[in-house]
Amino acid sequence: MRDRPVGQQAQIPGTTEDAPSTPGWVEGSVEEIFASLPPHPATTRLRDAYLDCLAGARAPNDLDASHDRCRAALLQGLQQTLDPGTATLAALERRLEALEAEITDRV
Repeated sequence: MRDRPVGQQAQIPGTTEDAPSTPGWVEGSVEEIFASLPPHPATTRLRDAYLDCLAGARAPNDLDASHDRCRAALLQGLQQTLDPGTATLAALERRLEALEAEITDRV
């Protein structure tokens, strides 16, 4: 072990990731929306992928298009995995659109 000058501590790598993330209120809202779906093992994976997609949608001039892509991918995944029915998907899409509009308003 090498001696360090007095007062200098060893550099310890941090555990904080520099990855995009969504605000906590977005995560809570998505949780509420997903609570309306029937339980399924793929639900967590789809929810997390949707949140990751929203977190990566940062450019204000293309934010709506990014949100549209995130929502479309989620709905397609839900349709293929859960097949919740047309009415359920339509209601879910309306709730997601409202959430995405709120995100845009807060940017």
